[in-house]
Amino acid sequence: MSGYQTIDLKYHGLDEADAVFLFETERGPVLVESGPAVTLQTLRRELQRLGVDPDSIHAILLTHIHLDHAGAAGWFADHGATVHVHPFGVRHLSDPSRLNASARRIYGDELDRIFGELLRCPESRVAPVEDGARLDFGNVAFTAIETPGHARHHHAWATEIDGRRVCFTGDVAAMRLPGTNFPLFPLAPPEFELEPWLASLARLEAMDFDRLELTHFGRIEDPRAHLARVRDRLERETDVLRELIEDDTLEDEDRLAAYRAWISEEGRNLDQAHLRAFAKRSLLSMNLAGVRRYLQTRTAS
Repeated sequence: MSGYQTIDLKYHGLDEADAVFLFETERGPVLVESGPAVTLQTLRRELQRLGVDPDSIHAILLTHIHLDHAGAAGWFADHGATVHVHPFGVRHLSDPSRLNASARRIYGDELDRIFGELLRCPESRVAPVEDGARLDFGNVAFTAIETPGHARHHHAWATEIDGRRVCFTGDVAAMRLPGTNFPLFPLAPPEFELEPWLASLARLEAMDFDRLELTHFGRIEDPRAHLARVRDRLERETDVLRELIEDDTLEDEDRLAAYRAWISEEGRNLDQAHLRAFAKRSLLSMNLAGVRRYLQTRTAS
């Protein structure tokens, strides 16, 4: 295998919703992301299909510790993998009790179906990575790029493949409706912050990558155009949610209905059933809560 493989986790039966990236290196197989706990069996099965023993994974590079990106990392850490993560994420991987309890308060019993809990990593298998640090696996090296906005503990990972500079962007370059250029956003509380996110997009744009790889989902061969779309939509979407939140005549159900109508209008040329499958109520509710928390934090400061 040359380069890397994109593994589609078939998250909740959806194609191109969540990815893990597999590299064969001189130190052993390396994964960028681990996916959520609920897709662990799918990931292990896909690794075996590709001729990789799941027990042989040498390292996992996490973009951040949200459950859909890091939930399954503990299984690989238990089997010897080193998990590399932003320093802010280290304690949550070695003791995920607070993070899991917080997720349980939000999702209730549905957490087990939606993501599963974050699996604990042995403390000795978790390695903090600072901004700009280089991880060398022989024939493949990665550089961590601190990219807050979606989360304060967010890294993008840069590498070079066949002379092309590639960036694995986690959530900082948004999600993408499969088969389209339509960006979707996870504006998750309590860490969504507009200004740092815009600064992170500017940082990636200045680095002039040849290719982006989105965890949710797919390859971007025109990074500048994609990042421009993401920046424009992020600002406009935040403004729309701000206006809805600040309208005291509305209840949250009204806000969600108006938000969904706006998303549908933005994607009016797309298959609406497909759009609804990805822009679910849970995502829209999370975004409403994320922007509300962001506005409250700004007012308090």
